[in-house]
Amino acid sequence: MSILSADHRGHENLLPEVCRVAAGNPALFRRHRRFLRFVDTRQKWLLLHLLAEMATPVAGRGIAANWAAERAAALGIASRNTSLAFFAQLQAYGFLVRHTSSGDRRIKSIALAEPAREALRDWTRMLVSVVTGGGDTALSDDEIDGVYLATVSALLADRPWITPPLDIALTQDMRGGWLVMSDIVCRLVPASDKDGWPVAKGLAIPALAAAHGLSRSTLYRLVRCAVDAGIMAWQVREGESLLAVNPYHLGQHARWVGRLLSAVRTALAERSAAPREDPSPRAIEPCPVVPSTLRTSSIDVLTA
Repeated sequence: MSILSADHRGHENLLPEVCRVAAGNPALFRRHRRFLRFVDTRQKWLLLHLLAEMATPVAGRGIAANWAAERAAALGIASRNTSLAFFAQLQAYGFLVRHTSSGDRRIKSIALAEPAREALRDWTRMLVSVVTGGGDTALSDDEIDGVYLATVSALLADRPWITPPLDIALTQDMRGGWLVMSDIVCRLVPASDKDGWPVAKGLAIPALAAAHGLSRSTLYRLVRCAVDAGIMAWQVREGESLLAVNPYHLGQHARWVGRLLSAVRTALAERSAAPREDPSPRAIEPCPVVPSTLRTSSIDVLTA
């Protein structure tokens, strides 16, 4: 479906890029199931991005856990105790490593372990593929790391992305909500009339629970909260009970995901324009030039 504006009603709020992100999320989950079953809420994703951005993975360099926790509190992501508890859980599952300072053994820094970094690289490659329209994404790990760090630095400075509208927070803050919303978006079909709500065809709670490792009660609770909030509703069409989504919520969701894609596109453009550095053992080369079509992409409509 050709989409020109995010102001259209119903399914037209979902630009093609947003639909491709929704399609890529379940595949990403299947590749990194153990890690992403643990990082399953928006708050945990934000803490993960903050830790990755502060603890640059170069020569084992990390960041003091207290500093990361204090910044998370300052940004309104999580309380200091919540952040420290999350870091301890990451370490317990093998997704975080601690380093002892060579100057003062009392000082311990933390950084993401390789399995977590690899999952974030894979996530970044998926987003790069979306932004470039499926173009060449054969970037090295160093290049992907650079794009990722530039992206999350921009996002952590973007207050509307950190603190989304209440209806977005409702679907993204609940356990597994990002996967459920992605599945719903992939199944949406337009309403027959311009004022109707698009519906998710073929949505079955038991199958969804099995696919994403969630309990049925968790999924029913998420849908019930969304229905109570007026952003979703059960509708009967041709004798079939279908989950319909409020067009306004789809527009909000598209704009929120659009901020993420816009940050990725900007990171790619900045690296393309960056001067080439002298060769070194782990030099980061500029990314391929971003196609000119991206400069006028429909992503801009979402972030206006």
